Formats: sequence, C-alpha cells, structure tokens
Amino acid sequence: MSRTHQRPRTPPSSQGSPSKFKEHLSIAVPPPNPAFERSRFSPDSPPEQIFRAIFTNNWSSPRSRRFDPEKGNTASDSSRSSSQGSEPSIRDRFTRLFLSLRGSRRNDSSVQRVVPIVALSSEAPVWRLDNVRESEAPHARHVHPLPTSMQRRYSLPFVLALAIFLLYLFINVIILNVRSFSASQESPKLLSYTTPPASAPTNSIMLSADTQQCITQYTLNAPDDPTGYPCDTCLPLVAVVPANETAVYPVALDATQFCGLRSIWEDAGQQGQAALEAGGWVKDVRFCTWSGVRCNGAGRVSSLQLSFPAVPASLPAQFTNLTALESLEIVGNGDSPAGSFPTNFNALTKLTSLHLEDTALGALPNTLQSLTSLTLVRNVQLGSSLPPSIGGGALQSFIVNDEPLTLNAAQSAAVCSRQLQNCDLRGTGIKSCGACLV
Repeated sequence: MSRTHQRPRTPPSSQGSPSKFKEHLSIAVPPPNPAFERSRFSPDSPPEQIFRAIFTNNWSSPRSRRFDPEKGNTASDSSRSSSQGSEPSIRDRFTRLFLSLRGSRRNDSSVQRVVPIVALSSEAPVWRLDNVRESEAPHARHVHPLPTSMQRRYSLPFVLALAIFLLYLFINVIILNVRSFSASQESPKLLSYTTPPASAPTNSIMLSADTQQCITQYTLNAPDDPTGYPCDTCLPLVAVVPANETAVYPVALDATQFCGLRSIWEDAGQQGQAALEAGGWVKDVRFCTWSGVRCNGAGRVSSLQLSFPAVPASLPAQFTNLTALESLEIVGNGDSPAGSFPTNFNALTKLTSLHLEDTALGALPNTLQSLTSLTLVRNVQLGSSLPPSIGGGALQSFIVNDEPLTLNAAQSAAVCSRQLQNCDLRGTGIKSCGACLV
C-alpha cells in the first residue's frame, strides 16, 4: 500500500486526550424512510410532528440532529436526558394541545382563521392557517354524509306511523274527557250513604240493602243499559223512598219515572216498540227527551202523548207511578190500546186533561174529578155513560164525538147549563145541550 493511503498513527502519549475530529466530523444522518402519519381530523391539520413538538417542547428536525458515530446516539438525546428536570408539566401540555385544536376548528366564512403559533426551534416547520378562508379551502368543511337508501326508505313510514299514533292518543283523550263530562252532567251522582252524627237531628230512615243496590244500579248501569235495569224488582222499592231521604230521593224518583215509562214500551208490540225507539225511548235514562214526553221544571213527567203505532197494547199498572202527570193523550187505531184502566189510576191525582181517540179501552175510572178538559172520540168500548165524578165545576172543555153518550141530570146541568169554553157533542145522539154543538 502506498504511503499516501496510510493513516498516520496517533502517538501513544495522545490517546488519553479527546480527539480533535469530534468537533468537526459531526454528521447529520436522516433516519431511513421516516414515516409521517396523516391527520385523522382534516387534510389541513398539522402532522404529528407538530403535536410531538408541543409535548416535548424541544422539537428539531431529524436532519438537524447531530449523530455521534462513536457514542451511537444523537446530541439531542444527551441534551434531552440532561434537561429532564426542566420538562413542562402535564397541565401545560394539555393546555397547549387545547389551544392548538381550538385554533384549527372550523369558523364562520367571514371570520379569519387564527391558529396559535407555538414557539418552536428555528428549524421546525410552522403550520399556519392565518389567511385561509372557507372559499379557498372547501375541503375544510365538515360535510354530513347523505342518508342511505335504507334510511330514506324507512324514515317516511316511521314518521307517518308516529304521527298517526299521536293523533290516535289525542282523539282518545278528547273522547274520554267528553264522556266523563257528559256522564257527570246527565247521570245523577252516586251519593255515599253515611250515618249522620249522633248530635245531628234527622228524620231519615235506614234504607234496605236491596233499595240501596237498586239506586246504585240505576246510577251506574242504567245509563249504558236502560233495558237491563231490573224494574220488576226495583220499582216497588224505589217508589216508596220517602222525600226526607234527601240524599237518595232524587235518584229514586228518577228511577220510578223511568220504570213507569219503560212499562209502556214493554207492553207495546214489536211494531209499537220500534216506533217508540225511533222517538228515543229506552235509548238512555234521559226520559224527558223521549218523544211525546214532557217534564216540568222539577224534572218530573207532566205530559204524555202517545200516537199509533207508538202505543201499548194496554195501559200497564206501572204507568200510574207518574204521579206528577197532568196531561194524557192517547190516539190508537181502534183496536189498541185495549182493556180496562189500571185499578190504581186514581194515583194520578194531578191529571187535569184527558184525550182518548180511537182506542178500545173500557169504562173510565171514577177518579177524574180534577179534570178541566175531557176529549173522547170514537172509543167504541168506552160505553155511553160517564162516571159521576165528571161534570163538576172544574170542567172547562168537554168534547165527545162519534160515540154514544148519556148524561144524567147532574151532568146535564153541569154541562148544558154552564157556559163552557169549548163544548162539542156531535155524533153522540144528544139533540140539545145548552150552547154545546150537537
């Protein structure tokens, strides 16, 4: 080997001193194929080296690090180990990271984006978005993904089903409130039967359990099932409830009148029941709204008008429980109603007007002394004679047509000798009777 290629040997005396090449032969060796991780936030986010620089506070490019061939490490490693005592705290690191992320957040297009600048080494690349606007960086926008075909297919039916369900609940609530309000207005309130204090004076009597049950059934069950109320067993009980039982007497009185009117519907034939039901009979317990029924201010039946075919086959005995009845008018077809008057017809003490036409009823009862108006037309089974109670001083209107009539002396004097408001005896066979039409 030539002399020029031989390295001069270092004298033995100089081996202990440091080499003079240490300060002049520092080589910056880049790492092989450095891997840079892409941002997971947006294309404009800084690479991972920026965050590493924030946390380490001593960032330097791999190319600028001095590599010591003899020690096998970089100069920055030794300096890092020597500066461990002066590293920033965890709170400072998170503060810097938060400021960096806050600066990179998407702002309004009219506001200039400002990112905090981290003090790095002189060789560190600085990432800034000082003058970048949304129009210049459209890729910085956050775009929501479009709904898939499956989502579009099921979203509209789901919304419609939810709307229908909510509408159904709303309608049910309204119907329930209307029913509750109607029930509270139409049906009498069920009053509790409590024993009054011993110090409170009372004239009421103790009602039987059957009577209380009948009143309860009328209050709770009869409004929904008028034909199912047991009038046969309950009418004799509720009809005798005294008026001083103020807690239950109004309910008992309504039940009594309801059963008295329902007996007319029960005694009517199939054709008669259909005609009565067409007028609202036995549809509910509001009998004052039934066709032909009129009530006074106290809610008691005061007038009843029945016309064929809505007439019973005969007058039932329960009918006489309408003790407040003042006017009764029945128009049949010549065959119905038929039969005799109920034996307790005298219970109708307030009856002042009676109109019978084309009926097959028998003789009138002798309890009509309170009549002020009597009309009899074509009642073939009624007979020609009138009861002695008819013809008193209370009679103001007397009409008998197309049926035989015989008046006794007292009746002739009461009818023919007085000036009545209305008197018509045509078709009776009477030749003369004062101012009456004959």
